[in-house]
Amino acid sequence: MTITSRLLRTALATSMLATSALALSAATTTPTVGALDDTPWTLPVTPPRCSVAQAESGDVADCLMVFYDDPSETGWGLPPAPGVGPGWNWQGYWYNGSVALTDWERTQIVTNTESVAGMSPGTLQFHQYSQPLFEGFLNEIEANGYDVQFAVGYSFRCTNSSGGWSCPSGDPDDLSNHAWGLAVDFNAGTNPIRSYAGIDGKTACQTPMETDMPRWVIQTAEKWGLYWGGYGWNSGCQSTTTQRTTVFRDPPHFEFRGTPEMAAAIAAHNMENDPRRRCFETVTDDGATLEQCNLTGVPEADWRLAVDTDAPAGATAAMINLTATRSSAAGHLSLESCGPVDEHDTSAVNFGPGETAAAMAVVPIDAAGRFCVYRSTAVHSVVDVVGYLTDSGERLWFEPSAPERLLDTRLTETRAPVADQASTQVPTDDTAARIANLTVAASQGPGHAQAAKCADVNTTPFSNINYVEGTTRANMVLLDNDVDGSCVWVHTATHVIVDELGRLLTDDGLGWQVDRARRALDTRLCTDTFCGDKPTGGEAFEVDLGVDAPAAAVTLTITGATAPGHAWTGPCDELVDGVAPTSNVNYVPGSAVANMAVVAPVDGVVCVYLHADAHVVIDVQAELVDDRTVGLRPVKPDRVHDTREG
Repeated sequence: MTITSRLLRTALATSMLATSALALSAATTTPTVGALDDTPWTLPVTPPRCSVAQAESGDVADCLMVFYDDPSETGWGLPPAPGVGPGWNWQGYWYNGSVALTDWERTQIVTNTESVAGMSPGTLQFHQYSQPLFEGFLNEIEANGYDVQFAVGYSFRCTNSSGGWSCPSGDPDDLSNHAWGLAVDFNAGTNPIRSYAGIDGKTACQTPMETDMPRWVIQTAEKWGLYWGGYGWNSGCQSTTTQRTTVFRDPPHFEFRGTPEMAAAIAAHNMENDPRRRCFETVTDDGATLEQCNLTGVPEADWRLAVDTDAPAGATAAMINLTATRSSAAGHLSLESCGPVDEHDTSAVNFGPGETAAAMAVVPIDAAGRFCVYRSTAVHSVVDVVGYLTDSGERLWFEPSAPERLLDTRLTETRAPVADQASTQVPTDDTAARIANLTVAASQGPGHAQAAKCADVNTTPFSNINYVEGTTRANMVLLDNDVDGSCVWVHTATHVIVDELGRLLTDDGLGWQVDRARRALDTRLCTDTFCGDKPTGGEAFEVDLGVDAPAAAVTLTITGATAPGHAWTGPCDELVDGVAPTSNVNYVPGSAVANMAVVAPVDGVVCVYLHADAHVVIDVQAELVDDRTVGLRPVKPDRVHDTREG
């Protein structure tokens, strides 16, 4: 979980803050504290102490947080007596992971789920309320050039001065602040812990300390409310003239000495004044609007963002291309209303870590022309509108047909791929608009493809498919023909395949009935047909979509593949000797991939064909019905939502 999400969720839960083109660069700069003079601060002197008012305001950059209250009495929780009773396992440095600490660690301690100062996820633990302070501090000094080698936060042990780290007294009063997750140690090798004596009769406060930490690192810590052990214990040195016979300095150590409310105020203040801070207007599951902010600039897991399509009057749904990009973990995007929702139980796009994935979808819109995009993990979302479903004005009706290959640049007579920054026309026998499946194969590098009227491609930002070198990817597209025809434009050279799935006519065909997407099949679950077993490759199986309509628009998702392959769904009578006539989705092991398909079920039943074993998920997005009230009005592709902007 990111710094900001942890801060805001904690703060909201406890009311602590009541007083306080697809290649767009995401580079940011990090603010600094003071001049970046990297000279080690070997003769440190303590700044003045923060007042309670300063601590509660969150602005503590010019003072020192040194409130010495017992953590167990100031909201940080009451830990078990160390080493007392069964379930303790001393590991030479800490009791972490002992059975006796199960409840303590489950309710109080959290682990980083993202990289912190270059350290991998799962390597740092802090108290849930102090995590934003320590992660903010470590990230900032690392970004400004200080190399954090290794850090330890939560460590259930006592102070060595109490008789031993293993807590022989069994007294919680002897616990180190590390036991609450309120301290961090790092770079001990270049910052040894030791006692310094005076030299030539001078005060020990004039004896240089061994450290590689410059003053700006310490000032950054203080901005985040952290006390530096390098100042020394037992009052330390207020100035270089303070009389001390010896000073015990602990330079690898930083700790927080305030309340959870102060921690939340400090984290909020720093975030509000950080130029990297970016805020999003999100929609909660109960339909309320909530501003949420972070420092990554990427919408976080479980955030719902509203998309305003600027729909024309009478529109009830939008046909869109939905893209997920710059993800740090595998996940999915769901399309929903912006009203209250009980669960996020369908998906429109699936993606892997760092992957850019796209799929066409049909989504209902409200009276204001809005719908919401939900994300299961942190990821950017992009929405390009290609048409509206409306009950007024000029509109087209869908006439499904057996798949017909219109273009394949791999064929002998046209074997050259479409070149970089070039387009190729899709041959059709008339000017009717088409619903088609677009596939790119043997791509020569990363890029994206556009499919639209020849006059519209490469004129405005939008994309239908994003690809990388050597991949095969597919997505459904709307080919809005005119007298000049439709074209496919590619950013990087690649082979292109276009399969017609149906035509859009002015005087005949099917209308649209769009409702909230619903799940019709998930072979990962236990049902009458499947019980967690993957469907077998090389075979087709039947699926009841639960529709009573001539055709349906579905999202076909493939996951858990055992080998590279392709999948198809459609009427069972289109199978040729049990083999699919074409494909809707191309897949590889270790990745989940989705694509929209328009199918013509017989009595609600379609077939799914898999080339290789994999799990199959099908979500019904819309039904195509005999009633020609709601039809499709194609538009020039229009980017209406891109969370990378701003």
